[in-house]
Amino acid sequence: AASALASQILSEDATYRDAEFQSMLSSLCSSLHRTLRRGLVSVLDLDVLCQVVSVLREERSAANASPTTLAAARAVSGVIQDAQERLIFCANNALHKEVVRFKPAVGDLNYPGKLLGEKPKVAIIIEDDSKKDSDDKEESEADKSTTETAVEEAKPDDAVAAQLRIYESWFPPMRSVLRILSKIFRVVEPRVFEDIALQSVQSCTKSLKDGSVSILRKSGMIHADLFLVKHLLILREQLSPFDIQLRSVERQLDFSEAGKAVTRFLANRNRRLFSMSTENALITLLREGVSVQESSVDSKRDLEDCLRSACNDFIEHTSSSLLGPIAGFVDQCKSTATGGSNDALANAPFMSGALVKGVFSNALQNLDRELENVSKQMNLYLENTATQGILLKPVVRKMTRSLEEAKRFIGEAKDEENGWDKEVRDEVLKSLEEFELKVKVATSKK
Repeated sequence: AASALASQILSEDATYRDAEFQSMLSSLCSSLHRTLRRGLVSVLDLDVLCQVVSVLREERSAANASPTTLAAARAVSGVIQDAQERLIFCANNALHKEVVRFKPAVGDLNYPGKLLGEKPKVAIIIEDDSKKDSDDKEESEADKSTTETAVEEAKPDDAVAAQLRIYESWFPPMRSVLRILSKIFRVVEPRVFEDIALQSVQSCTKSLKDGSVSILRKSGMIHADLFLVKHLLILREQLSPFDIQLRSVERQLDFSEAGKAVTRFLANRNRRLFSMSTENALITLLREGVSVQESSVDSKRDLEDCLRSACNDFIEHTSSSLLGPIAGFVDQCKSTATGGSNDALANAPFMSGALVKGVFSNALQNLDRELENVSKQMNLYLENTATQGILLKPVVRKMTRSLEEAKRFIGEAKDEENGWDKEVRDEVLKSLEEFELKVKVATSKK
């Protein structure tokens, strides 16, 4: 029956035989489009807009399958475009509010507290002893039963709860970027998605750097370094499934030569304003005064550079922290050896045998505590032991080079000068070798 009806109202080229019927159907679909469009303007929820686009795409596919509903398919296509425009507007608005203009609260910068799962302190109320004694027996039974019931009811899936805790520990701007990008990935056009992703990754990277600076002032160097390394690694990992280039070319008009061009234009008495050739004075003014500057933007490369810089900062700061006073000793030796003679280094106050012995003795005493702190913080921020090992290898290499330089400077010290003799040198070298051995043993476990 449907096919018979279609053959009566449609011609062979899938157009309606009755022009008035065709006009009426187009009018109805246009009214439907306008009605739905007015409803979309008031929608702010990204999830709702994503669902609208997904459902309407299915409806359009079904409408395109039959020649009798092609007009409806065209109307649905217009609604899809309107819904996508609204979705893009809402997504950009959310990213601007939650990432670009993000102002961190105290809790947002609570690292390492957020990773440790710290909760707000609960106020403690002290009751009157006489009242407490009278109610103890009744309340103890009630509290016991209530606690047991609460424990039984509050048993969520451990894996899901763990993932939620990890997600909540992320810095809010990065959390917002990844959440919004994952929602709109398959709903908007690929070129539009890549443009939104490019801008949001740039803003997120800047926000992470700013957060690292704030954490440096609040919690210390190692927390700031590991915070930035952790979040940049997560951001890179979470962006990889999108398979996007995050690359674009920006074009800007450059008016830096406009003043000189106008001066030449006004100074030319024989200018041809109405010439139809390339020698027209106005065309020459525009060509000489305005130029187009192109610049390549590659957010993925910028992200990699930022991650590399964060890792280098961690390596530099951690090696200096573990070396302790040895790092300052080596720097002083190198500076003096570069600017003066060997005698100047040998007679320098910091090269005194007793002072150098104290430097290595203090560094060796503090090493265990520093190694324990570095290991603890790395385990807290970086769950993957392979990542920890990759970061620690350059730290060990840098420390080894510094210890080799220290050994060379100590070996050049002459006996019976500046408090040096064979016994002092042997004690210093023994402390140095013990220091190096401890570092290698501790880092080999990663």
